[in-house]
Amino acid sequence: CRKEGSPFQFGRRFDQRRAWTNVVDGIFVTGPMLHFSYNFLESLLPVSGAASGLGASIAALSQVLIDDFILDAAFVGIMFMTTGLGEGLKPRDILQQIRKDYVGAVKTSWATSLLVMPLEFMLFRFFPLSVRVLGMNIIDIIWEGMISYLVHKRRRGQQVVEGNPG
Repeated sequence: CRKEGSPFQFGRRFDQRRAWTNVVDGIFVTGPMLHFSYNFLESLLPVSGAASGLGASIAALSQVLIDDFILDAAFVGIMFMTTGLGEGLKPRDILQQIRKDYVGAVKTSWATSLLVMPLEFMLFRFFPLSVRVLGMNIIDIIWEGMISYLVHKRRRGQQVVEGNPG
């Protein structure tokens, strides 16, 4: 028994445009920004060069918190914009959706981040920067899926109302 509006409705048509805009966002926008952000965080709060285990743990936890609560909030807004443009939405429609859905999407992002925070801490604390970025990209597949669902939930509803289902 499947609840209407569930993200797990497998009978729906696969939205190739949505998938490709998310791939392009990940490869050309989010991925490079994460790479440079993690390099900056490592230079600001070094984990690998910390003198003690406690210092490295505090630096790693600080990096995780900055990533989860500051960077994620920025990436949610960026994802609204890049996927909206990639899907042919007008800038005013994207801004209207951001005004309506941004706070809820950020809260969901933070909730998702809290669930994976122990794994993120392990990545930031015990792995070199190159592996950290790769690990976080794998974790971000889950994050991107959640945010993509939220971003497109209202867009799909607007398309059906306007007479353009799917």
